[in-house]
Formats: sequence, structure tokens, C-alpha cells
Amino acid sequence: MDIDDQVASLHRQAMEHADAALYFQSHGDFAHFLDETRLAAALEAEAANLLPCSQASEPTRTVLLRSAATLALRCNELERAERLAAMALLGFGPDGLKEEVRDVLEQVHFGRHMAARGITLEDGELQVSLAGRGVSFGMIAASQYLDRAKSIGNLLRRTGERVLGLPFQKHRGRSREPFPIFMSAPRASSYAITYRLGGAQSFLDGMRGPDAVVATLFDDIQAVNERNWQQLRERIIDQDYFLNFVALLRQIAPDGTDIRLVGFSSRIGGDRREIPFSQPRRELLIDAEGDVGQEVEVIDGLLVGADRGTNIVKVGNHRIRVPPGLIDDIVRPLWGQSVRATVERRPGTASRVLKDVEPLDE
Repeated sequence: MDIDDQVASLHRQAMEHADAALYFQSHGDFAHFLDETRLAAALEAEAANLLPCSQASEPTRTVLLRSAATLALRCNELERAERLAAMALLGFGPDGLKEEVRDVLEQVHFGRHMAARGITLEDGELQVSLAGRGVSFGMIAASQYLDRAKSIGNLLRRTGERVLGLPFQKHRGRSREPFPIFMSAPRASSYAITYRLGGAQSFLDGMRGPDAVVATLFDDIQAVNERNWQQLRERIIDQDYFLNFVALLRQIAPDGTDIRLVGFSSRIGGDRREIPFSQPRRELLIDAEGDVGQEVEVIDGLLVGADRGTNIVKVGNHRIRVPPGLIDDIVRPLWGQSVRATVERRPGTASRVLKDVEPLDE
């Protein structure tokens, strides 16, 4: 059997074990999931090691090493994943493929920050970590952090209200918050901050209120991370809560350049959970139900007015109707700024409905 046949055979075996791992994961058998994933990673690495580090071996060598690193990451073997990714970057793979390898490294770095900084999370606490070229040791551009911090707080608050069964508050008043939100001081490395929820000692599904809020939030974020919009809609039935959740998560999501990864971690029911969220916000625009036949339009201009009474704003010379779930948390904070609004419009009508809005760099 020549080298190419050996590589193909090892890769085929690796994919069979990777498929088996996913089967065990879907059935809650974590021990067998780890065993099969480790074996798949070892076979992919073995296949890659049969190829010399040369231009003639590309892109196959880099593809195999990226796959092996990803599999090692799935079973939390961070050092192994880092070594495999480094081997790939030393090769001669195409730039686009190497960029995907760097994405794997970002996730490795996130895992290291979570595991090696001596940080202990209590049940019901949420840690958010930002990583990318816009983050240096203990420093981050204020524009990259402040808006995200506010959106994270709003996401926790809205999730808490939803867990308690409260109707969506279209106009936020000064009433007492059911779950007061506390923040730690920022930590260096990947610029990590811990959020803690207080108050509301009611018991929900066997857990204290704050624990249920964080567990719900994690499951919601995981659904988006897997692009499972149907599952998310089944979880968040109320349309205002749904639109608000997706819009806030867009505000927190990576921009794909300065912030390449937003990591969420917590301890829920005694088990640590982590979500390395790397999807850029522009990829999180979704097709809402009933949107068939509607056109999408992008409008740049000054946002003037954020009227709670009518939910109508103006961007430049265009009047835009804002869904109730977006007016307070998303639109009003941008009043007076230059923005880019993504709107939907039915053909033949002038009525525009806001889908997304973001500030423009000036």
C-alpha cells in the first residue's frame, strides 16, 4: 500500500470513529464519546505525519492537522490540539485554510484561560471572555468592551424575566430587578469578567432562580452556536423575547477581526460548561417566520428618535418601524449616532421594519 492509500485509509477510519463519537454524544454517553474522539484525533494525526512538510503535501496535510486539532479540542486535550495546530501553521497550506487553523488556536487559548488562571466559578455565575487581536494582556479597546458589557447585562436580565414567566417589558421602568446583576473586575489574558446574579430565591425546576437563568441562557446560546434556529424558537416562544435575545447576542458576538471569539463559561449543577462562540455578528441574521417575499435593504444614516410610543425611528430620511423587543435594549442607546440599519420591506410598499442595527465607525 503506497503512502496516499495509507493516508486515505487512516482518514477514513478517523471519520468513522468521529461519527461514532457524535452518536454517543447524542445519546448522553460521554465516556464513549471521549474514547472515540481521542481515537479519531490520533488516526488523523497519524495520517498527517505520513506526509512530509512540503508544498507537494498541501492542502491535504493542513486539512488533516486541522481536523486532528479540532478533534483533540473536542475532548479538551488542549496541549495536543495546540501542538497539532502549530504543526499545521508551520506547513505550506493555503492562507484561507491556515486562517481556519488560527480559529482553532483561538479556541485553545480560550480553554487555557478558563482552565489555568486559578478561577473558580460557583453555580449560577457566568464568565465571559473576549479574545482576538484587539485584546492584549489586561487591555482592550473601550469600544469593544463597554457596549458588550451592557448587552450581556441586558441578556441576563431578559433571560431572568423570561425564566420567571414575566411578560416582556417593552418599556423598562425603574421597578426592582428580580435578579440584581453583579460584575467582577476584569482579568487579564483573554479579558475575562464574571457576572453573578442575586435575589429571587424562588425554586425553579429544582434549582435556585439564578442557576436556572444561567442554565437557560447557556442552552439558548448553544442553540444559536449550532445554528439551530428551530430549537431556539421552540425554547423562546414569545416573539418579543426571541427578537430581543437574537439582537442582544448579535451585539455581543465577535466582529471577526478585533474580537474573534467570545467565550461563555459557567458551572451548572456542579458541571462546568463552556461555549467558545466564534460566529461573527453579520452571520447571525436569520430568516424570521413569515418573511417569504420580503426584501432586505441596508440603510446608513443618523438615527434620530427612538419613540417608545410609536416605535418609529428615522435613519437618514427613512422612517423605520421597530419591533417592541428591540426598541429599549437595542435602538434607544444608539440615538443620535450614525448607524447601519438592516430592514425588511414588502415589495411595492414603503413600510420598513428593522431587522438589525449597528453603529458605524466614524
